Amino acid sequence: MHKPIKTTIDLFIDKLDKSGIGISLKQNEDVYFIPYALPGETVKANIINKFKSKVYCSNLEILKNSSERSENTCKHFTKCGGCLLQHWEYENYKKWKFNSIRNPLLKLTTDVKILDMISAENFSRRRAKFFLKQGDNNCIIGFKEYRSETLININNCIIIDPEIMGFMTELKNYLNTNYLTNEILVFHVNKLDYGLDILIQIKKSLKIDYLINIFKNFKSKIASIYLQQNNLNPELILFYNKNKLNFGNYNVYGLIPPAGFYQATKVAENELIKNILNEIEIKNDYILDLYSGSGTFTLPLLKKGYKVYAIDNNKSSIESLIKSSKEQNLFNNIEYNILNLNKEKIETQFFKKFDVVILDPPRAGSLLQLTSIVETKVKKIIYISCNVQSFLRDARILLSNGYKIKYILPIDQFLYTSHLEIFSVFEILN
Repeated sequence: MHKPIKTTIDLFIDKLDKSGIGISLKQNEDVYFIPYALPGETVKANIINKFKSKVYCSNLEILKNSSERSENTCKHFTKCGGCLLQHWEYENYKKWKFNSIRNPLLKLTTDVKILDMISAENFSRRRAKFFLKQGDNNCIIGFKEYRSETLININNCIIIDPEIMGFMTELKNYLNTNYLTNEILVFHVNKLDYGLDILIQIKKSLKIDYLINIFKNFKSKIASIYLQQNNLNPELILFYNKNKLNFGNYNVYGLIPPAGFYQATKVAENELIKNILNEIEIKNDYILDLYSGSGTFTLPLLKKGYKVYAIDNNKSSIESLIKSSKEQNLFNNIEYNILNLNKEKIETQFFKKFDVVILDPPRAGSLLQLTSIVETKVKKIIYISCNVQSFLRDARILLSNGYKIKYILPIDQFLYTSHLEIFSVFEILN
């Protein structure tokens, strides 16, 4: 481990890296990384540490502003590590984000249609992970600093749904005078149709009766609360309403397990479902939904009368999908399986029976499964990704195996960050 270096230096910002961090070149042979800076700016920076030729800094002062700098930032910006790009005027930020997929994609193929990027609005994120720490006379609820374990107390957030933020603020005020634990708790808070689904994670044991009594004060805001102690299976400790979430505008719902995956914003969910349904036109098509989760795509497809095979890593998600499909009389057209898709490679023969394959993998992508899928020459692959780099890697595999990109739709549901949702359609060349 390298010892910290405490040195102040003036740096000119040449460009941003892929994550939106400022980069300064031409300082000896080193490359300097400075957050919250923009190309063309001169900043006074504090050198934190160095690894080989990479020097990591904190931004102490902007000596020369970019004309593109925006002052329309939340009061927690630069303290909270959640957003890195609030300081950039929106149109410039939007162009940079669009080009983060456009420019590298055009290096793979010039024969591609890239649609205009769709953006979520402020206060639209309906999933969030908070940290809670109690002191003697106060309670901190918030997020970590950039590249730090230091917790920042958050009173409001321009990204997160106000219902979530309002609940966490009320909880913090209550716990200022009601002691719970000296351990840092992790809160996974999901906004569902009938209240908030909350998973509380703790390393030690916690008195459940006492915890229940605390949260009874927030009954009107809660759908369910789960407690996960020492990485064991989550335990349901309070239940007031179904963990139900309507998918898209198609009069179909899924039942979400504790901290279960679904799209971070409603606008992204609607666009993804709409484009999937537009791409599947033949009524007897047999569809494979890999990384199905609780049925964000499976259930609307079942509602439309398609036959779907759903596979996911998470047992709870598949169980929830089966339950919700039965409740809505959609079970007859579904098959399912639980597989570790990150480690268990599905044989090529299995894929041959499908007309369409939908993939919505985690950030690491789906390299393992694609090596089998491309051998089948399935006529259409709908690939949804939240990571530009893994998407480009996987797209290269598809393109080199006879596929063409019909179109790309970028969706910015992770505002003021480098993260981008990508909807893509690949079709086999005849």
